[in-house]
Amino acid sequence: MRSERLKDFLIGLGFVAVQLVMFRHLKIFQTQPDLVLIYILWIMARRDRTNTILIAASLGFVQDALLDLWGLNMFAKTVIAFGAYNYIPKSSDIRLLLGQIFLLVLIVSLVHNLIFLALNGLVAGYSGELLFWRKWIGNSLYTATIASVIYLFRSN
Repeated sequence: MRSERLKDFLIGLGFVAVQLVMFRHLKIFQTQPDLVLIYILWIMARRDRTNTILIAASLGFVQDALLDLWGLNMFAKTVIAFGAYNYIPKSSDIRLLLGQIFLLVLIVSLVHNLIFLALNGLVAGYSGELLFWRKWIGNSLYTATIASVIYLFRSN
C-alpha cells in the first residue's frame, strides 16, 4: 500500500469515526448525512480511479462492519466511485459555485442512497414506504447541505 493511499485511508477512518460518533446523533427529521461519501467525492477529484475505488471499498467495508450492514455501503460506495469518477472535476483550477457543489453532491448522494436502499430492500427491506422516501431524499439533501457547508469553509 502506497503511503498516499494509506494516508487517504487513515483520513477516511477519521471521517467514519466522526460519522458514527457525531452525525448519527445529529439527525434532522430522522435523516443523517454521509460524511464518508463526501470524503470519497473529494478523493475522486484528487486521485486516480483505482485509488478512489480502493478507498471507497475499504471505507465502505469499515462502515459496514461498524454498522452491521455487511456489504451494503461497500457495494454502493464502490459503484459510485466507479460510475461518478468521470463526472467529478479534477482540476484544482476549476472553482465550482456553491449551487453546483450542492447539485453535484445531491445527485451522487441520490444515486448512492438509491443503490443502498435497493440492496437493503433485497436483503432485509425497509418496511414502510415513508421510511424509504425519508432515507432516500432526506439523507441525500442533508449530505449535499453538509458538503456545501464544508466547501464554503475549505481552504485552498
